[in-house]
Amino acid sequence: MYEHILVPLDGSENSRKALDVAIKLAKTFSSKLSLLSIVDNRNFAMPATTAAALNSSYSELTSYAHDIVDDGLKTVKENGLDAETIVTQGYPKSVIATDVPKQNNIDLIVIGKSGRGAIDRFIMGSTTAYVVRNATVQVLVVSDDA
Repeated sequence: MYEHILVPLDGSENSRKALDVAIKLAKTFSSKLSLLSIVDNRNFAMPATTAAALNSSYSELTSYAHDIVDDGLKTVKENGLDAETIVTQGYPKSVIATDVPKQNNIDLIVIGKSGRGAIDRFIMGSTTAYVVRNATVQVLVVSDDA
């Protein structure tokens, strides 16, 4: 039913719960898993005092994104599966909803109901709501409720 499942990870507890659900689906349908973490490039739109400070910030965020998908990959492997990891930069909402699904032949996005972006959610709406409205594929929203 689902051949390729995308799991966006932001380090939040809810994204880890989404990964757990995606792992169960992947086992059930023998699906390929892709774990995604995004360096939000809007963080670099503000003028930096020095190029070195900007490069340092970007390096730290990129390293953190890699840590997130590596941690997710460890969980996947502990469950007897494998996954590809994707770390990219861009506007998370559109990267998750359209860019990565089109580039990687994704047919299901499994995403947490809420994540780390509380301020962004207040100002512009949640990433999950955007993905549900704009995704080019089916979306399964995993609640953070117990």
